[in-house]
Amino acid sequence: MCLYVDYDMKLPSGIGNLTSLEVLDNLGLSDADLDFVKELGHLTKLRVLGIDCSDFDESLGKALEESISNIYKLESLDVYVSHGHINCLRDDWVPPPQLRRLAFPSIGSWFKTLPSWINPSSLPLLSYLEITLFEVRSEVIQLLGTLPALVFLEIRDYSMDNEAHEVEAPVLSSGAALFPCATECRFIGIGAVPSMFPQGAAPRLKRLGFALPAKWISRENFDLGMRHLPSLQRVNVEFIRKGTSHQEMEEAKAALRAAAEDHPNRPVLKIWSRP
Repeated sequence: MCLYVDYDMKLPSGIGNLTSLEVLDNLGLSDADLDFVKELGHLTKLRVLGIDCSDFDESLGKALEESISNIYKLESLDVYVSHGHINCLRDDWVPPPQLRRLAFPSIGSWFKTLPSWINPSSLPLLSYLEITLFEVRSEVIQLLGTLPALVFLEIRDYSMDNEAHEVEAPVLSSGAALFPCATECRFIGIGAVPSMFPQGAAPRLKRLGFALPAKWISRENFDLGMRHLPSLQRVNVEFIRKGTSHQEMEEAKAALRAAAEDHPNRPVLKIWSRP
C-alpha cells in the first residue's frame, strides 16, 4: 500500500500492476520511459504521490498529466523540478478534484505565471499550497485568497531571489472575504505587509512571513498596522537593506516592533535581513 523510493532509483516496468498502492513518494521520473509514466495512471487508489520531474520533455509531461488526472482519489501531490521553468504540468491541465495538498518544493524552479488550473473551482478542497512564480503580482495573491479551504500558503518570488527586480507591495481589493481559512502565509521575497489584507480578511491567520525593504519606512503614510488580523501570533520579517541607511533600518525595526506591541496578542516577532 505504501512505497517510498530514492529519487535516483530506476524502477522496472510493471508499476501499474501495484493497484493497491495508496502512497508513492519520492519517485524519480527523469529517466523514465513513456510507458512507465503512462502506467502511473493505473494506480487509481493513490492518495499521496511525490515525484521528481527534472529534465522532463513535452511527451513525458503530457503522459504525466493524463496519468495524474486518472487518479481521482489523489489528495496530495508533490512535484520536484530541480531548476528552471516547470514544464511538466501545462496551463490547461485539469487536476484531480480531491486534491488537498499541492507542493513544488524546489526553490530553483518556477512557473512563469500562476497556472490557470489553480483556482477555486478546480481546487475547492486545497488546503496546502507551496509554489514559486517567476514574479508574484497582486492579482495572483488576490486569486489565491479566494481558495475556500486554503490553510497554509508558501509562495516565493523567483525574480526577487535572483535580483531581477525590487520587492513591490501587493494591493488587494476588499470586495471578497480573502483567505477565510488560512492560518499560515509565507510570502518569500514579497512585500506582503499586514496592511495588505483588507478588513475582515484572514480572520484565522496565526503566522505571517513577508519581505520588507527598510527604505519603505520613509514612504508617506506607510502602514505596518496588524491589529485587523485578530488571530496573529507570530510574524517573521525578512528585512532588505539594499539602498537603505542605518537610520532607516533602525526606524523600520522600531516601527515593526511598535506595530507588534500594539496588537492585542503581542505576536512574537522574528527579524532577519539580507544585504
